Amino acid sequence: MQRVIGSVGGIAVVLVLAGVVSAQQLPAAPRAQDAATLVGTWRAVSIEADGNASRPEDAAKVTVVNTGDGGWTIYAEGRMVAKGTNELLPGSVPKGIDFVVTETPDGDVARRHHGIYELEQDTRRLCFAGPDAARPTAFAAPKGSGHVLVTLERVSE
Repeated sequence: MQRVIGSVGGIAVVLVLAGVVSAQQLPAAPRAQDAATLVGTWRAVSIEADGNASRPEDAAKVTVVNTGDGGWTIYAEGRMVAKGTNELLPGSVPKGIDFVVTETPDGDVARRHHGIYELEQDTRRLCFAGPDAARPTAFAAPKGSGHVLVTLERVSE
């Protein structure tokens, strides 16, 4: 579980080695719409890291709080695991997201993770690669890929 939580710390939901998806620049409206939908608290429903799935009860211990300025904080059992920022790339197929870790309890920062995302009103799915690795092209985290696949649900506030 520590490895999964450590990997999740790079999200951001976070955070995430095959082919690069090129990001087209879209008008600000789609980016702003997705950014607004992200704001709030999210609980992990499932986490798979490099082919290893967490137990649902362990995944549920992970929450992510997204702010309107693109910031995020990941908590595991109420303790801060990582903080950072993200940049949405909604014009790519699948939609892209870049996470930058700016704070961790052990001081391991300035890591960039490339990922992809799907977003609905109360559910989102992220797949991301390890630090500075190529962006995933599919929502999968098979053994040896170094990818993390996370599904989150919005927490009612």
